[in-house]
Amino acid sequence: MKQQVDGISTKGNRKNLGHVHEKLQEVIQNNVNLKGISQFVIGKHWALVKQKEKEDFLREYEVYLTRLCVKILYKYMHDSEMIIMNTKAVDDETCLVGTRFSYGDEEFTNIDFKVTKNNSSFLISDVVMSGISIAINQRSQFSEKIDTHGIASVIAELKCNNNP
Repeated sequence: MKQQVDGISTKGNRKNLGHVHEKLQEVIQNNVNLKGISQFVIGKHWALVKQKEKEDFLREYEVYLTRLCVKILYKYMHDSEMIIMNTKAVDDETCLVGTRFSYGDEEFTNIDFKVTKNNSSFLISDVVMSGISIAINQRSQFSEKIDTHGIASVIAELKCNNNP
């Protein structure tokens, strides 16, 4: 994935923002387990909502998550350098890839990618920034929103935010 992102940024496409965002979306869709993360985020509500609501939530959350990842990768392309620090097997299907994103001379952020085997390839199934799991954090936030406002309201908000 790092090579794919670096390849986009070195092809002279930085000025064509639409093209760069489109290419970054492809990288995300090919390397991140969007469906798995989306199902994890809806959490306990998965068994409680109708099939149509599941489909609508998954579709809208995948768009939301893709856009969020594109923003992060776009920032990485311009303002930082990523170094792979270590890898650690969690089990036969999962490993953690520890990275360090350097910003400027002294600033850095440690980011771990949870990578899980998916059929014949590997997909990112979570990102842990400074010890905080994005998937768990999102699950907590969305669970609270669904409990408070209902799944239909959350889907409507996602849809609205996905179509600026």
